[in-house]
Amino acid sequence: MNINQSVAIKAGLIGAAVGLVVALLGRIPLIGCIIAPLGWIVAVATGALYVYFAGRVPTVEGAVGGAVSGGIAGLVNALVGGVLSLLFGAVRATGSALSQGEVGGAALGAGIGLAAVILGIVVGAIVGAILGAIGGAVYAAIKGQAK
Repeated sequence: MNINQSVAIKAGLIGAAVGLVVALLGRIPLIGCIIAPLGWIVAVATGALYVYFAGRVPTVEGAVGGAVSGGIAGLVNALVGGVLSLLFGAVRATGSALSQGEVGGAALGAGIGLAAVILGIVVGAIVGAILGAIGGAVYAAIKGQAK
């Protein structure tokens, strides 16, 4: 099995661009709860996009290429979401705690916020890879049957 790395990166970057838009739109208060699940759908679609760009590939190659592409998309989506979460939540909470003279609480809150964002980025990449593999495998299997 040999995946096409340039196709995987191309599909991953397209998925990352869509994931960026989804993450930004997810910060709009009333739309965020509707938009949030789209981040994971983007990872599945990115895996299928790998197979679309690669042409007719075996199911295993579709799964591996989809995992790489979905992992890229999930990583970017989680990274942007985490940075926005830090900017809008943790920075404001830390500033509030500092203004009240709670230096220890501010440091603890900032550290926990940063750790949560890093964990979210790792989980986002892993879940994105899993969902991308599912999307790539399913689309490769469907495409392989339709001759």
